[in-house]
Amino acid sequence: MIVHVALPIPVTKAFSYFAPDEWGPCIRKYSRVAVPFHNKTLTGFVAGFEEGTGPGLKEIIEVLDPFPLLTAPLEDLVEWASRYYVAPPGVVLKCALPLTLHIERYLCVRANARSLGSLDSMPLRKALKAAGKIALLHHLREGSATLFDTLTGADFLPADTIGGDGAGGEKTLYAGEISGRLERYLQLIAAHLEKGNNVMMLLPDYFSAGAYFYRALSAAFRDRVFWYGSSIPLKKRMEAYFRARQDHGCLILGNKSAVFLPVNRLSCIVVERDEEDEYRNEEGFRFNPPAVAIQRAGIERTGLFIGSASPSIESYHRAREKGFIFIDSKWPVDRHFDEHIHEVIAKSYGALLEELVATANKALERGESVAVFTPRKDYGSFIQCAECKKPFLCPRCEGALNYQKETGRLTCNNCAGDFTFKEQCSYCGGNIIRFGQIGAEYIEEHLKGALPQYPVVRFSGDAGKKRAKPPLPSGKQPYVLIGTQPLSKLYDVHVHTLVLFGWEDMRRMAGYRSDEKMFHVLINLLDALTPREVFFFMDSRKKVDPSSLFDMEAFYRDELNKRKTADFPPFTRAFLVEVVKKTKEAGLPVVKKIKDALAQQGLFDHITGPLVQRKKAYRWKMILKGNDEILYQTLLEIYDMPGVRIEVDPPNI
Repeated sequence: MIVHVALPIPVTKAFSYFAPDEWGPCIRKYSRVAVPFHNKTLTGFVAGFEEGTGPGLKEIIEVLDPFPLLTAPLEDLVEWASRYYVAPPGVVLKCALPLTLHIERYLCVRANARSLGSLDSMPLRKALKAAGKIALLHHLREGSATLFDTLTGADFLPADTIGGDGAGGEKTLYAGEISGRLERYLQLIAAHLEKGNNVMMLLPDYFSAGAYFYRALSAAFRDRVFWYGSSIPLKKRMEAYFRARQDHGCLILGNKSAVFLPVNRLSCIVVERDEEDEYRNEEGFRFNPPAVAIQRAGIERTGLFIGSASPSIESYHRAREKGFIFIDSKWPVDRHFDEHIHEVIAKSYGALLEELVATANKALERGESVAVFTPRKDYGSFIQCAECKKPFLCPRCEGALNYQKETGRLTCNNCAGDFTFKEQCSYCGGNIIRFGQIGAEYIEEHLKGALPQYPVVRFSGDAGKKRAKPPLPSGKQPYVLIGTQPLSKLYDVHVHTLVLFGWEDMRRMAGYRSDEKMFHVLINLLDALTPREVFFFMDSRKKVDPSSLFDMEAFYRDELNKRKTADFPPFTRAFLVEVVKKTKEAGLPVVKKIKDALAQQGLFDHITGPLVQRKKAYRWKMILKGNDEILYQTLLEIYDMPGVRIEVDPPNI
């Protein structure tokens, strides 16, 4: 038999191998197989097979799975994701069936025939050696032996025996505050679990929003709630895997790869805060799990409930276009936030900091806590010598540097460079240093010095990835909480006053999505921290009007009109094509090949760029926009060029 194997490498073609006859009955579509590849052994996935001997082909080493791992609908989902995100099936399957999925470690044999009594309750790995892999696989196919997992004690069901509810279900988009969303989730999930069905819920993270919902849902559904993801110990993760496959009446929480998890009797998929960029993989297979979840709900005919304080532009548009039940509570208007907005405008950071101290002090003296949001987590950025006016630039790529006082380091967002900070200009030797922008570290230091009698706590960046809550003082003592976007997920923290410091800088951080990003950050901060007063501290030269962000319906309407006029997502698909090479000489021929391939198909006008950057290597970036089938086919050809990466619908352009 000739077996075509999709390998988890960035190459679109499958590789052919010869499989001896004894392996034939074990080979199924998307089974995992070990194969030789360039003097290594790789785990690949069976993409297809045919009769024949295949002279000159290397033999597969072994079939790793005595059972199918994906249901038929999940196979369809993998194929859709491969096409939609212009990614080889092997790369998609590596995400759907990760290497950390150690199923066989927790499986044992249950002997159903007296002749196999010696194998009863024997671990699968040991039984494969004792009986021989081919013989044991034969017994499993015939039913004289079955498998059970040691974590739940239940029979291990092959994926092709797993079925969904299949009864269809309502597709709902709910734009509302946290209390309303949680109440609806509890009602919806309870209704499905009471019928013996399973529910999958996607959350953007594990430590912040994820931890909040895990606690709330566990309190309601106790031992029927399981988390599936890399953030938890392997044993707990595998228990969630087996419960999802074999149990009923369970709620499975997760993010990213959880969207490909086989779930028995799946009747509803819930997506919380679909707009969060944290859902997206930064490396490997770059995809958007909420979008995949929507496709999965359609394939498996399950219910779908998307909930957020500020749903993404794409979900809002899709809900209107596809006839979702649309529940819009207009909650920012109902809460009258716009009646408690204050703008503080000044020409310098010094003046803004003075006003910040005064604003915070007034609230603290009343016994009320204050939260300060700022877009930047570092001490300062855009560093400049006050004497010669020369900027501090990255010695590697000449990008702007950020200063982290806590570590005494300079970092470069462009190339990830990390350098020791020397308070001296490399051009003129001057030691008077200024910052064009200041961040959370700087504000923390300033407020600690100005308000020493009150606790000042910083919670931003990496801190939000390591713990669910900042170390706030106990009791009723008022405090100042400073941070970046992780503040918008602190549902257990409530303040009276919210200050958005340097708010206008958000305009410079997200390309065509800058207004949407500002909208999401503001609305989610209001949702999580529930402030009564909101202050916008802005530079008078770059100030922006925040009032339009409080009317959600008007914001979505205006933003979609702008996107449609500019021919941007969700009306046109966007593809980021990157070429990464160590030298400029190595990269330019690849860029030319890409341009030539597009020109041959009459697609040259679809290109914006390339923009050249120097990071650890040279990087050329091009944006292609369009919905043409021929564009997709050409991108597949481009994908196989060495050093090329493709990201579909990138969050930042």
